[in-house]
Amino acid sequence: MRKYETIFILDPDLEEGAAQSATEKIKGIIAQGNGEILKIEDWGKRKLAYEVKKKSKGQYILIHFSGTPALLSELERNFRVMDAVIKFQSVRLDERGAFASVAPAPDDQPEEESEETA
Repeated sequence: MRKYETIFILDPDLEEGAAQSATEKIKGIIAQGNGEILKIEDWGKRKLAYEVKKKSKGQYILIHFSGTPALLSELERNFRVMDAVIKFQSVRLDERGAFASVAPAPDDQPEEESEETA
C-alpha cells in the first residue's frame, strides 16, 4: 500500500455538523477501501488565495492515509460529487521520507481565531 496526503477545502458556510459529516464520509470511504488513516488535521477556516465557487474562505482538512491507487481514485470521485467540497488535492508521499518532507500547518491562525484576538 502507498502513502498519500489529501487536503480538501469544505464550504465555509456549512454548519459544524455538516462539516463533520463530510469528514466522516471521507473516513468511511478510506476504511471501506481497506485503507489506513495515519493522521487527520483540521486547519480551520482560512482565507483562500483566490475565489473558488464564489467563496473567499474555506475550511481546510488534511488527511494522511495509506491505500491503493484504486482507493485514491474512488476518494477523488467522491470529492467531485460532494457539494460540501469546493477544492481538493491528493499527492503520493515518498516512502523514504514520508512525513519529513511534508510542510507543517501554516503558522498563521485560522480566520475565526484571529478575529477574536484582534
